[in-house]
Amino acid sequence: MPAAMLQTIADDIWGKSCLAYHVQPSLEPETREAFEEVQRIIADRWPEPLNVGPKHGLHVTIYPLVPVKGAFDKDAYWQRIARQSQGLIEELCAGHQILELRFSRLKVTNTAIIATATEETGLIDGIRNRIVSDIPPPPGHKPIMYDLIHTTLARYRTRASIPHDVVSRIESLPVSIMAPVTQIRLVRETLFPCLTTDEIAAIPLK
Repeated sequence: MPAAMLQTIADDIWGKSCLAYHVQPSLEPETREAFEEVQRIIADRWPEPLNVGPKHGLHVTIYPLVPVKGAFDKDAYWQRIARQSQGLIEELCAGHQILELRFSRLKVTNTAIIATATEETGLIDGIRNRIVSDIPPPPGHKPIMYDLIHTTLARYRTRASIPHDVVSRIESLPVSIMAPVTQIRLVRETLFPCLTTDEIAAIPLK
């Protein structure tokens, strides 16, 4: 395969039952609508079939406390860390100002097409760092070290070789979405990718 081709990986768990627990920022309806418009543009320009989720499933994961993948007793692990995890988030969010996530770039990876954002207050990095330092990871897992804030806009239905110029055209599409965040949420996911979730807690920002 030529070096200029991207080899995509088909998503094999889309729409399947799962069990996971995440820390996520709240997203306003206007933010979801803006993401949906970008999804439509991507789908029109991508040469292969995509899995493009509905508005209600669009999300940003700050940290997956219990990841989707992994063969361990997820309920038992969550019960061990639930109180400490919620307390940690409440502590860091206490009196914290409302956030603004600034989405300004699309990135094509071998598993998904994502929009990346910046956040100036450092709260998201602070939550991630405290979870890594304070919460023991699930059995058989290592702590996850994040260097991006992002939302996944599309995943691949098929394994395909995508020309570099297609990737470049997608990544050069203009994106400017300001996403206010008024709450940090703990959610339980039961249908991937966040097609069905339950809110466990919502910690308000001031």
